[in-house]
Amino acid sequence: MSGNIGMENLIPIVNRLQDAFTKLGVNLSLDLPQIAVIGGQSAGKSSVLENFVGKDFLPRGSGIVT
Repeated sequence: MSGNIGMENLIPIVNRLQDAFTKLGVNLSLDLPQIAVIGGQSAGKSSVLENFVGKDFLPRGSGIVT
């Protein structure tokens, strides 16, 4: 095991931790980053976000899709 946890494994773990803290009455707030990407149509904004995250998660197609 490399110790490198993938995002698809990490999100359910964080969700379970949040649920457990809520049941215990502990207010756990996570300060998640907020990112804005600005540019013209088909300028690569979605690609920038996907490369930043390291995973393809946005729809693809011709015309305006995101």
